[in-house]
Amino acid sequence: MRRARRRTIPPARRGAAVAGTVAARPPSARPRGAAHARVRRSLALAVTALTLAALAASARAQPADWPDPTRMSFPALDFQAQAPRKAVLSNGITVYLAEDHALPLVQGVAYVDAPSVYDPAGKVGLAAFTARLLRDGGAGGRTPDAIDEQLAYLGASVEASSSDAYASVSFSALADNVDQVLPLWQDVLTRPDFAPARIEVERQRQLEAIRRVADNPVQLAVREFSYRVAEGHPSGAYPTADTIGAIRRSDLAAFHDATYAPASTVVAITGDFDSAKMLKTLDATLGTWRHDLAPAPQLPPFDEHPAPKVYFVQKDVQQSIIIVGQPAMRAYTASYDAFSVANQILGAGGFTSRLFTDIRTRRGLAYSTGSQLTQGFDFPGIFLAYAFTRADATGQVLHLLLDEIDRLGTEGVTPAEVAQAREQIVNQAVFRDTSVAATTERTARVQLLGLPEGYFQAFLDTVQGITPAEVQAAARQVLDPHGLVIMVVGNASAFDEPLSDFGTVEQVPLQ
Repeated sequence: MRRARRRTIPPARRGAAVAGTVAARPPSARPRGAAHARVRRSLALAVTALTLAALAASARAQPADWPDPTRMSFPALDFQAQAPRKAVLSNGITVYLAEDHALPLVQGVAYVDAPSVYDPAGKVGLAAFTARLLRDGGAGGRTPDAIDEQLAYLGASVEASSSDAYASVSFSALADNVDQVLPLWQDVLTRPDFAPARIEVERQRQLEAIRRVADNPVQLAVREFSYRVAEGHPSGAYPTADTIGAIRRSDLAAFHDATYAPASTVVAITGDFDSAKMLKTLDATLGTWRHDLAPAPQLPPFDEHPAPKVYFVQKDVQQSIIIVGQPAMRAYTASYDAFSVANQILGAGGFTSRLFTDIRTRRGLAYSTGSQLTQGFDFPGIFLAYAFTRADATGQVLHLLLDEIDRLGTEGVTPAEVAQAREQIVNQAVFRDTSVAATTERTARVQLLGLPEGYFQAFLDTVQGITPAEVQAAARQVLDPHGLVIMVVGNASAFDEPLSDFGTVEQVPLQ
């Protein structure tokens, strides 16, 4: 057998062939061990020195009077979101359509007045359970597996979900396949089968989700705070193993029969289609749905002044989750506009907010801190401030939260804070119109929730003229520093101060 000949590079040419590479040195010249490490460090130092020199040269070449980004001015943007076309199907369903031919896709969603606040007593979780089984329990005589296979074949999706404001059933499809997907979407919305086997699968999924809440201190604190701040009202209720275990197939069918109907549904469709043809297709499918709507459940009154109390969940963890708050007001009222600015200054404004600046940046006492104002429509929204801190700083951080809330009303806010908060709120509004679908779907939700047309633009216009005095007045009107609900999840043995220093304490059993 012939041995392959080794190709060699003459000594005179070897260096030229591989010049500049460490590996090209003769074996005897290659650095090893500590020597190799010194070579790598030397190379790193050399690269660093060259980089710093380049940066210095670049800095010298740039003008010293760089403009202050906060004082730069730009021409006003003249952005107008695409207004959807409004139409009404033969059965009374309002449809909003907007063509978008950027991609060969069509997506749609039906919003239904079937929120979780309609859950009957003893069966909390029924609305969400029903929504999940619209899609996963089979529909229109199709088995769940048949729906999965057909959607996979068409490259489409149909999904359903529920919140405390409404339920939604959505679809997404290629433009060429939308005519085949619409009847399936219609069946999921209007003719669910609630397959018994899938009911038990969903029940176990929800039971597992409930069990896991106890393992997550943040979810646990939010759940218990929401329940206590709205105690007695379904907006604060949460499902338990008992309520989920009590739900039967007949309950799902009855809830769907009572709440899903043309009179309680608004639809948004966007994508690559011709509006006139799409309306004809919708009228031939969804427009054939005929079903009378049952009267909406009578909700109990909302107690806007829950008893101030400290609720505590003992959990052997190294950090404490602290939430303080109270019912606030309904969305898009005069006090809501001004208080939104107050909330932005307090904690919703991120790293520029008072809570973040004082508790996290200046004192280093919180992993996360801020405030929120939830929107309330049929009942008040909720204001809350929160902080996640180490256990031995629980009392100190709770004092700081309460002090900052009190200071909004007693000391007021500065013109600079108001100007920054107004700018943040207005700038955040741009993310409401990131797509044609976002604009169209929001328009549909506005009708379903009964909000006046143009409500949000009116809010932005009002916010831009709000003064420090109006912000302070709203804080005084809304916030009661002595009427706050306090929720703490943590290990009491590690606290720096007993929670009884902050009021009457009620321990919440871990479940």
